[in-house]
Amino acid sequence: MVNGDSLDCEVWYHEIVIIPDPGNQNLYYIFHVGVTGQYGLYYSVIDMTQDSGRGAVISKNNQLRTEPAVDCIQAVKNGNGRDWWLLFEHWQNPNNLFYIYSVTSNGVQLDHVDSAGLTASSGGGDLRFNSDGSQFALCNWRGLLALYNFDRCTGNISLNKTIRAEDPNGNYPYFFDCCFSPNDSLLYLSCAPYYSDFDTTHIFLYQLQLSSFNPYATKTQIWQQTAPLAIGGVRLGPDNKIYVAAQSTGYPYDSTNYYPENMSLSVINQPDRRGGAVTCDFQPYSFYLGGKRTYWGLPNNPDYDLGPVPGSICDSLSVNNHEISIDSRFTLYPNPFSDKVSLIFSSDSNEKITLKLFDLKGCLLWQDFNFDFIRELDFSKIENGVYILKIEGDHLNLERRLVKMD
Repeated sequence: MVNGDSLDCEVWYHEIVIIPDPGNQNLYYIFHVGVTGQYGLYYSVIDMTQDSGRGAVISKNNQLRTEPAVDCIQAVKNGNGRDWWLLFEHWQNPNNLFYIYSVTSNGVQLDHVDSAGLTASSGGGDLRFNSDGSQFALCNWRGLLALYNFDRCTGNISLNKTIRAEDPNGNYPYFFDCCFSPNDSLLYLSCAPYYSDFDTTHIFLYQLQLSSFNPYATKTQIWQQTAPLAIGGVRLGPDNKIYVAAQSTGYPYDSTNYYPENMSLSVINQPDRRGGAVTCDFQPYSFYLGGKRTYWGLPNNPDYDLGPVPGSICDSLSVNNHEISIDSRFTLYPNPFSDKVSLIFSSDSNEKITLKLFDLKGCLLWQDFNFDFIRELDFSKIENGVYILKIEGDHLNLERRLVKMD
């Protein structure tokens, strides 16, 4: 890409995140952080109208912060479904500070700084949001694993629970990456038993039950690798499968080294199922990369399709050039549900309205053209997972994220 070279950072595993400019559909922000050597938080801007539609970097390496960053930069949509929050954490001296930036049509600016949870002292780790952006998990290379609440309207962070604290004696597991299951009930975690073991002995992929009082005690082994192979990135894909990267631990990477393990990703085909590799249908090295390779990392993409927070003060979307508020029209309960969910909808118009249920891939599963504004919906025959329930009309487009789980 024109002017796309020499972005300031060292390109570790979760150091870059790309989000669209809420005020201009042709512009994109690349946020990049420096973990080692070159420190700080930077952003660059891409204009996709440049270079015959191939895009060009029109502003580069604008520095927002100078502190050493934790390798866990992440973004999530604001509760209004339009703007974005950007999360930055620094690790110089043990601290628990999160810097929350707002990205709007007016640009990028620091919104506030939150102090939440136990202190962290590692530059390596990962920060991963759940399906509706209301929580995120944070893990690091010194054994910290914690769950945080996130308010998408205000950007405020608070600790939900500490799953495992850092060990001051240095006897800590090396947590490389984490990922929620589609229904948010499970957390997948790649790690070595101890930091030194990441290069010498065994590396594991675990499944944890987040509803447990002690989730770490519920960890179930999904996979084990022995050096020189190591398990790295763990990511939920748009098909609701979880993909796992694994490759040789040797660093720096040999650019001429191609072998079956680094030319394929492993796949958890049923990640909402509690249990071992057979139960969740884990298939090692089953997704061929077409002659390309993976190292430890996988794309650090946020959820670009995440909608507004239903029923909140910031729950508004621009539909057909009209600003609509949906905080009081559309209610679903319970949510999550097991078999049936109650719908309450109120409308001040006589327009024809359709109720539709979609899966997260956008496939229409069910629709009703003539429904009562108060009714019980029986979805007992659909599988556990996350769905989108929409109410559509000539001047109406409302939606809710719906979670089915036992």
